[in-house]
Amino acid sequence: MTNDLRNIRRFDDLVEYLENELGWPLDGYGVEDLTYDFEPEELGLKRSEAAKIKSIRQLRPLQDGQPWGIFFIEFDHKRLPIVVLRRILSHLVIKKRASANQAERPAWDAHDLLFISAFGPEEDDKREIGFAHFQQPADDLPTLRVLGWDGADTSLKLNRIQETLKRQLHWPEQGEPLTHWRERWAGAFKHKVGHVIRTADALAKELAHLASRIQSSVRILIEHESERGPLHKLHKAFQTHLIHDLSEEGFADTYAQTLTYGLLTAAFFLANQSGGATKERLLASHLPQLVPSTNPFLRELLETFLKVGGRDGAIDFDELGIQDVVELLRSANTDLKAVIEDFGNKTRGEDPVIHFYEHFLSAYNKQLKIQRGVFYTPQPVVSYIVRSVHELLQTEFGLADGLADITTWGEMLSKHPDLKLPPKTDEPDCKETISPDEAFVQILDPATGTATFLVEKLGVSVHFYSSLQRQTASNSLKPSPKSAINRCVGWPFSHWLHFS
Repeated sequence: MTNDLRNIRRFDDLVEYLENELGWPLDGYGVEDLTYDFEPEELGLKRSEAAKIKSIRQLRPLQDGQPWGIFFIEFDHKRLPIVVLRRILSHLVIKKRASANQAERPAWDAHDLLFISAFGPEEDDKREIGFAHFQQPADDLPTLRVLGWDGADTSLKLNRIQETLKRQLHWPEQGEPLTHWRERWAGAFKHKVGHVIRTADALAKELAHLASRIQSSVRILIEHESERGPLHKLHKAFQTHLIHDLSEEGFADTYAQTLTYGLLTAAFFLANQSGGATKERLLASHLPQLVPSTNPFLRELLETFLKVGGRDGAIDFDELGIQDVVELLRSANTDLKAVIEDFGNKTRGEDPVIHFYEHFLSAYNKQLKIQRGVFYTPQPVVSYIVRSVHELLQTEFGLADGLADITTWGEMLSKHPDLKLPPKTDEPDCKETISPDEAFVQILDPATGTATFLVEKLGVSVHFYSSLQRQTASNSLKPSPKSAINRCVGWPFSHWLHFS
C-alpha cells in the first residue's frame, strides 16, 4: 500500500497514481499531454525566484464547470519556497481591479487553486511531493497549507497520507455539488508549513520549552509569597511525604514537569479514544479525570496540585503558563494522532505516554536526564532479558513455571536443605530471617524508570497463569494474577517522577 506513494518521484508517476487511485479522469495521458506550460515571467516572478523553478504547468480542465485551477510546479530546491508560491498565487487570483493584461489570462479565487509541487533530487529518498492549498480567512492574508510526503517517511505516515488522499482528494462522483467538492478538497489541508507538530521529537521540544517557563514562574512566585503561601505549603508537603531534601528549585522543577506531563497524558488518552477529534475536552481544571485509571498515582498527585491551583484556587494557572500547554495540545497545528503514530513506529506500538518521557526530559534538561538515568530500553532487549531469567528459574532452580512460580521459601528449603532463609534486613548483625511463607520468586527493579521490565515480567506471568488455570481447573490451588503483581516491587532510582 505505501509503495504507491514511496515510489512517486516524478509528475508522470503522480499522474498515474491520481488516475488509478483517486479516479481523476486523465485517460492514460502523461503530464506533457495534459498540461499547459507557463514561463516564470508570465507569473511575474523575479529572476532570482525563477531560478528556483524547473517547470510550471497548468492541468487542463478535466470537466465542464470545474472550479479548481490545478498547477504542477517543480522546484530546483530542497525545500518548498513559500515566497515563490505566494508570488504565483498573487498572479493567478481574481483581482478587485483587473487590468487589460490580467483579463487575458485565467484567474481563480484563492481557495480554488491547488498546487502540486515536487522538490529535491529525483534520486534522493528525501524527494518530496506535496499538495499545497492557500486558505484565506476573512480580513486576513492567505495561509499556505500542505499535504506532502517523501520516500524516507515512515510506513505509518505514508498510510495516513494515502487514507487522506483517497478520502478527500478523489475526483467527484457524478452529481456532487460544487460547494461540496470545494469543501472536501479544502478539508485535506489542515496544517501550516513549518508550524505543524507531527513527530514525538517536535512535541517534546515544544513541551520542554513551556515546562521551563512554568518552572521559572513557580520559582519567582515562591520567592515572593509568604511562608504560608500555597506553593510553600505544597513544597513542605512534598518534603514530608515524598522527598525530604527537595529544594525550592527541585520543587519548581517537579511541579512544572508533573503538570506538563499530566496534560500530555490526558491529551494522548483523548486522542486514542477519538482519533484526536475531542481535544477541546482537554481542560486544566478537569485534568485528573482525564488521566487514565491505570495511573492512579498521577491522578492523585494532579488533584493535589489543582486544590491550590486552577480558576478557584490560590495559584493562577494562567500566570504560571499552564494554559499555554493546554493551548499547544489543543491546537489544530498539533497533530497528536500523527505524533502517536510517529512514536509508535519507532517503538513498535508501545505506550507513548510511558516512553515519551525520555524525549521530553532530554529536551527539558539533558543533564537531568543523564543524572536520573532516564534511557529507554528497546522492547526486544527487555523481552530477551526477562525471558532469559524465566528460563534460568526453570532450568537452574527447578521451578517449572519460572517467573510465574508461587513456590515459597519453605517449600524450596524442603527440596534444597543447603539453602538458608535470608536475613530480614541488610544490617550486619541482623539475625531475624524472612518468613518461610514468603514467595521464593520476587522481582525488585531498583531503577524502574518507565517500568518496561516489570510490565514484561507480568506479561510472562499472566501467560503462564492462563495456561495453569486451564490445567488445574478442578484443583483447589488456582494461581491468581494478583499474586504476580504483589511479588513485583519497583522503585525509581532518583524519585517518583519517573512514573513507576
